[in-house]
Amino acid sequence: MWNWLSQNIDLISLAVSTAMLVVWIVYLQLLLNGYRRQRSSSILISRGAGHGIRSRCLITSMSAEPLYITSIIATLETDAKSYEYALTDLRDLPEDLGSDPRSSMRQGSLSTGDYLDIGHFDDLVSQLVETDPELSNLSSWTDSVTGLNLIVVALYGPDLLPVGASRRFSFVENGEKSLRIRPNSLTTRQLRSRRQGRRLMRKLAEHL
Repeated sequence: MWNWLSQNIDLISLAVSTAMLVVWIVYLQLLLNGYRRQRSSSILISRGAGHGIRSRCLITSMSAEPLYITSIIATLETDAKSYEYALTDLRDLPEDLGSDPRSSMRQGSLSTGDYLDIGHFDDLVSQLVETDPELSNLSSWTDSVTGLNLIVVALYGPDLLPVGASRRFSFVENGEKSLRIRPNSLTTRQLRSRRQGRRLMRKLAEHL
């Protein structure tokens, strides 16, 4: 056996070196993946304080570093068509923004665990309905609106391209003359890629 080892020492050394190289590559890849996850933005769009149309819409940052919410774009869906508006600049606000200006303006800086309470779902829909000439003629939006899609656009870290998140909520009947807000997915969709960032930039340009 010693003769075989001495005759194949170069081959054995090469195999050991290759194995060590593979181990280090895997280890570095795990470190890189962990660093990327830590650096990635994480924004939650959720329903709180109930299930009905008076429940509240919350935007929460679970990112490792602070991020800045620049815009919230809402798409109101009906059986006939969709209507898209930026909730952030939808209306003029009073000088006194209360104890939470970020929620009132629907924009601002959020640290980890911070959130925006952007209002009751029915108030959001009512504001959108009042803004659009077609929808403002409706006697009752509850008979026409089927869903609300929200896109949060934010700046995170040194990257010039924005990141974001999106989630759709359906308005479903919950007994006689009552609606319930139901998320269409269990989680919020994260928009982090450069391609998605460029799409978000175009969205922002459309609503300047």
